[in-house]
Amino acid sequence: MTDSAGEQAPVGPTGSDRESADLSILVFTSHRPEEVVEPLRETDLDVAVVSVDGGSLPSRVVTTVRRTRRALAAHEPDAVLLDCYEAMGALVTLLADRRGVPVVDRLVGDTWLRFENGIREAKSEGEWGRAAAYRAILGVDEFVFSRASGFVVVSDQLGEVVRRRTGCPPEHIGNVPVPAPGGGTEAITGAVAETVAPTDGGDRFGIDADRVLLTVTNLTYRAKLRGVETVLEAMLPLLEADPDLAYVVAGGGEYAEELRETLDDHVTDPDVRRRIRALGFVDGVADLYALADVFVYVSYLDGYPRVVLEAQEAGLPVVANDAFGMREQVRDGESGYLIDPEETGALREAVSTLLAEPETRRRYGDRGRARVARENAPEAVGRQLETFLRRLVAEIG
Repeated sequence: MTDSAGEQAPVGPTGSDRESADLSILVFTSHRPEEVVEPLRETDLDVAVVSVDGGSLPSRVVTTVRRTRRALAAHEPDAVLLDCYEAMGALVTLLADRRGVPVVDRLVGDTWLRFENGIREAKSEGEWGRAAAYRAILGVDEFVFSRASGFVVVSDQLGEVVRRRTGCPPEHIGNVPVPAPGGGTEAITGAVAETVAPTDGGDRFGIDADRVLLTVTNLTYRAKLRGVETVLEAMLPLLEADPDLAYVVAGGGEYAEELRETLDDHVTDPDVRRRIRALGFVDGVADLYALADVFVYVSYLDGYPRVVLEAQEAGLPVVANDAFGMREQVRDGESGYLIDPEETGALREAVSTLLAEPETRRRYGDRGRARVARENAPEAVGRQLETFLRRLVAEIG
């Protein structure tokens, strides 16, 4: 595990086991290191982890160069697993290249779509400097990707994006999901849940309804705001018809206030507006999962959303759009429903069915929880990651 100073530290085999390990991997990470570190604990690989997070940009550059050189010399890895991008990722890539160490990039979302959306939005708002900055960052990331010997992605769809954008051979792209966050305790906003009795949640969040629909998302991205707006449009008739139904959205970001303004402008019935709660950033999101009956998630920018795993760990059926990693997380008609949000009435019908059938909700929730325990346990993710890395290193070596 990375120590408090961020220096490299071993993960996986120790002592004599490390000396006999036949594949050495050096991991560079900055955001959510546990997604890589925890699964690697379950493998037989000789692994060391280096953090390149924290501090101002100049200090990060100096620290990253120093740590990368030191780690490459000390561990003489067979490959670098890169879980950080932009300037720090470029530095690690260049230094690994100089030593002839192959780099495997880990992607959890569509970087190209993310920045292309940002460029379009900035231009439409006349913010040409922001558009240029996004273009520059994307250019750095594209350089990093161009030097990669392979990729670890979190969904089949993302793997296809990487193949199309980079020309990487399909056999050099491994689909490895993220591990379950554990107990539904961490939201995509990064808030770690408090331990609060589920019965306290309604009072805590001001939710007074017999049935609750829940969305947890990251409103840093307009594409995810659009997803919430899609859900809202579909749910309004249900909310108008059922005075005991509430819709709750949790998640912070620059578009959180825009969501509240949209609600105030478009929901004219005061009673319905009272039952639609846009909470923003929530510390203690597990309490919301405990309150909810159905988790509804529509997103137009994603990889393999952790919030879906959290909802499934909490035993909730999930209704999501048929895209990105949700296709691999939700079994349509078994643990929830995958819908086309452009199909009139599809989202509303799926949610209505679950609200009307408590036993179906329970059965789907149980199946989702079982799938997460089976497919997203750290040991299962670690096995997939180890298998892919061993095969890739053998092929490119």
